[in-house]
Amino acid sequence: MQRHIHPALLGYLTVCCFTAGSGMAQAATPTNPLLVANNEIGVAATGTLMNYQEHFSPAQTHGKSDTESGWMPGFAVNYSLMGDYFRSLPNLYFDVHYDYASGGLHYQGFLQKPGLPNSQSTENATTQRVLARLGMGFPVDQRMLLTPYVAGGYQSWDRNLSAIQKEYYRAELVGAGLRYQFAPMSRLVLSANVEGLAVIGGGMTPSGTPLADHLGNAPFETSGEEKIAVDVDYRLSGPWHVFGGLNFTHFDYTGGHLNSPLAIHLGSFEPPSSTNLLGMDLGLAYAFS
Repeated sequence: MQRHIHPALLGYLTVCCFTAGSGMAQAATPTNPLLVANNEIGVAATGTLMNYQEHFSPAQTHGKSDTESGWMPGFAVNYSLMGDYFRSLPNLYFDVHYDYASGGLHYQGFLQKPGLPNSQSTENATTQRVLARLGMGFPVDQRMLLTPYVAGGYQSWDRNLSAIQKEYYRAELVGAGLRYQFAPMSRLVLSANVEGLAVIGGGMTPSGTPLADHLGNAPFETSGEEKIAVDVDYRLSGPWHVFGGLNFTHFDYTGGHLNSPLAIHLGSFEPPSSTNLLGMDLGLAYAFS
């Protein structure tokens, strides 16, 4: 089954491209390494260790609630700007970040037949996430910068439980964060980021079997997502930088009842769940300065 990138992603990338054209023409050439590191476009190879756990009564699934874990390689694209674009808004900050990951996850749970020992199976999973940030940098001194920001975006998960049964998760994201940057030398910038987001408008849609195709959608209530990250940016030569980092993300889905007449009659529902993601990235960036 094919899935299309959500319209929110296309909207963010359109804004990114428009801002790139006008921003590079207007921004003054930054000399501070902190500003240089905040005016880049980069591409990275990524890896994500995913752990997913559903939370409901074992009696409902013969003691086999769904768990999934595994390693997913992928890539990320990031574009950021910081500059004095408006007289009253110095160090205005804009960033858009897109992540794609895909790989085989070890699945254990409900789809296995009751009464049989737990057997190993592999789920082919694909996740996508896009997040845009808008904030303002506040210099602590010439080598330190604090940047509070607001953020909004979208995340999805194509969960292929078997050759025919699939589930598609999606949710919008909105929230805020704070980034701290420190430049111990002219070529090196270290950063730490703390982010808290609300997971809104989420839901799960099953498909792939005659029954699943008629179950409708399970809408989720608002929940939370938290992320912490540490990153390193090093200028190699001229405008070229190498960067990398580690991050950890946790979020919950509240679950909900599937909303088609058939699903309501059957009492079908999606249970609440929690997801932990440990990510790493290594990439190359071009600085606009």
